[in-house]
Amino acid sequence: MHYKTTVLLLVLSLLIVGCSKKTEPPPVLGQLPEFTLVDQNSQAFDRQTLEGDFWVADFIFTHCRSTCPRLTAHMQGLQTRLSDIPNAQFLSVSVDPRNDTPKVLKAYMAKNELSEANWRFVTGEEKAIREVVLNGFKVGLAEGDDEPGTEAIMHANHFVLVDERAQVRGYYRANNDGIADLERDLRFLASNVSSVR
Repeated sequence: MHYKTTVLLLVLSLLIVGCSKKTEPPPVLGQLPEFTLVDQNSQAFDRQTLEGDFWVADFIFTHCRSTCPRLTAHMQGLQTRLSDIPNAQFLSVSVDPRNDTPKVLKAYMAKNELSEANWRFVTGEEKAIREVVLNGFKVGLAEGDDEPGTEAIMHANHFVLVDERAQVRGYYRANNDGIADLERDLRFLASNVSSVR
């Protein structure tokens, strides 16, 4: 009897230790540089716009038929699930600035019934887009093949978490596990702002 009680207490204590494991903030992976883009309402969007809020960013173009619709759908789901965090914001960066003008981005949002409340779609000069995508967010971007069935632009198909100091805090796959990790990390940062410093 004493042995069973000891084993039960040991198992319970291991469960308690496992459940009470302290969550650490995600690491700082980089600082976004100064940049100037424009949003779907033709309003300037720069690094200072990011500061003070937590941002989930993705990279899309409006005539993409493969990963972009899935990224947009996941982002819309995140926007709904994180609606209780007032400083959670969402950013979709067009990687096709030649075609994705502010007017086109605005129409894309309307067609897909996307809320502009805390979601910005941005575009800009091609050089500025390449600079912020490749050297700021540090994600892939390249011209696609001309072969039928391939996209004209190859780009990252994951999400990037940016903190209130415009620092990159994580990269997340666009699947259930990645999105769960992203939501957990954003909630942690938003509730422990001092640990971001």
